[in-house]
Amino acid sequence: MLMKAMIGVVFALTAVLASPAFAQTTSRAVSSAYTQQIAAHRNWNVYVNGRYVGTDPDPRIRSQLAHDPCQGGAC
Repeated sequence: MLMKAMIGVVFALTAVLASPAFAQTTSRAVSSAYTQQIAAHRNWNVYVNGRYVGTDPDPRIRSQLAHDPCQGGAC
């Protein structure tokens, strides 16, 4: 009985100590990386009615994004 209790305590302690390692990154870090990506090539950015739609180096794709903003995930 004592051995089962010790195994349970060790398992619980391991789970508690390991849980911060599996924590997700903060949204601020993700947002910062996303903002840097958008700002990297400002002339490639596509905006429709002041709302960011997407970025692409190909002018045909930028035109397509401007005419159908749902393809950029803005809908």
